Amino acid sequence: MSRRTRKDKRPNILLFLTDDHGAWATGAYGNEEVQTPTLDSLARLGARFTRAYTPTPVCSPARACLLTGKTASQLGIHDWLEEAVPEIGERDWLAGSRTLFDWLAEAGYHTGLSGKWHLGQSHLPPSGADYHFGLPGWQGAHNGTYTYVRNGDLVELDGNKSRFITDHAIEFLDAAPADKPFFLNVGYIATHSPYQQSAHDPQQTARYQQCAFDEIPPYQPHAWVKNEGGGNALSAKDLRDRYIGYYAAVSEIDANIARIIDALSRRGMREDTIIIYTSDHGCAMGHQGFFGKGNSTRPLNMYDISLQVPLIVAGAKLPAQIAHFQVDHCDTFHTICELAGGELPGDGAFAGRSYAPALCGRGMIWNNTRYGEYGDLRMIRDEQWKLVWRYPDGPHDLFDLAADAGERRNIFTQQPAVASQLKTRLDAYFARHESPQKSGLRVKQLPAHNSENEAWRDGRREARGLQRY
Repeated sequence: MSRRTRKDKRPNILLFLTDDHGAWATGAYGNEEVQTPTLDSLARLGARFTRAYTPTPVCSPARACLLTGKTASQLGIHDWLEEAVPEIGERDWLAGSRTLFDWLAEAGYHTGLSGKWHLGQSHLPPSGADYHFGLPGWQGAHNGTYTYVRNGDLVELDGNKSRFITDHAIEFLDAAPADKPFFLNVGYIATHSPYQQSAHDPQQTARYQQCAFDEIPPYQPHAWVKNEGGGNALSAKDLRDRYIGYYAAVSEIDANIARIIDALSRRGMREDTIIIYTSDHGCAMGHQGFFGKGNSTRPLNMYDISLQVPLIVAGAKLPAQIAHFQVDHCDTFHTICELAGGELPGDGAFAGRSYAPALCGRGMIWNNTRYGEYGDLRMIRDEQWKLVWRYPDGPHDLFDLAADAGERRNIFTQQPAVASQLKTRLDAYFARHESPQKSGLRVKQLPAHNSENEAWRDGRREARGLQRY
């Protein structure tokens, strides 16, 4: 039975959740150098969101927010989880919280994950998942020998991780029941560090050997970057090496997405499938004076380069459009549930709301205020202002986004009335969306050591001590 003849007319949902892909590094978002023909085509055919953000600019809590529709302070996950440490990797950090896999399985979907999970117990299928191909423990390098897990069995493979994740996503499609819609989450890691071109596919890095990288601003180290890993001592050659590797990683992901879309078409599933592409958080390649994301500076940061993610939603006859309203991962959670016909309890426990009406071409009243957090740092942004409040004693940031989109001028001390009003709104939001036992305000900021991106030394991970969360 083809997808076009099954009785259940709800759409298949294919969610790409990439690791560390900033929106700026995509052709559809105006970058004329990086080669992303597949994503650019999806953006032309569907909805491209120009102001999509992560609630937390680091991997694990960002993913948790998208999968549960709850904040980090409701879940108790406040930083990336070093799963190579047994007491971290063997713990189910989402215990007691239902994810998209649970909701959609209950709604009658056939569900699968191929790729990164990063929320503890990565060696086990997520609750509600019918199929699982994953990266147990630390995700490792982009190429080489690695021991994966496939439906409970360890499988050692040698080669490119994006290719293997794609192979098993297609395997899921091959075995999906013909009489049920499917939900498939594909988690690529190619845009995560290491960025150097030697870590990436030579066929992809060859694309960028002559690239001018004019889309990346000149590098000037931020005052909050304290170590070589963050980029203070990088030469022009070092910078170019990172640029080549990062662009190559983006193109690698794009090429593998094309393989999955081709597989959908061959199996008669393409017209019935909604394809969502996003990333867990943004990523800087020297933008704002650092490399990486929210944990690449001390104190931690909430710059837009760390927060802004690509968000493209296409397929199942959704109209083409450019969406300029502000959304985040919690909104995407609600949207997926609504598109799938899933019923959420009306108890007010969730953050965000569905933007599905806008995807379907219907009018919608929307509040453009968005919130974020990272440990004991919290943020509120609306159409003009962004306030970043670092508990307990600062430093605090206030940016006038209308006049200073690049977030270069902190005017916190010049605008105390604006900061106070925003702080009142910020406190009110988290009063509704935090658990006292799991709140990020129960922890202190991370100490000033190397960021996650550069902590890999001589084949070993530096200890992180995340059990304090």
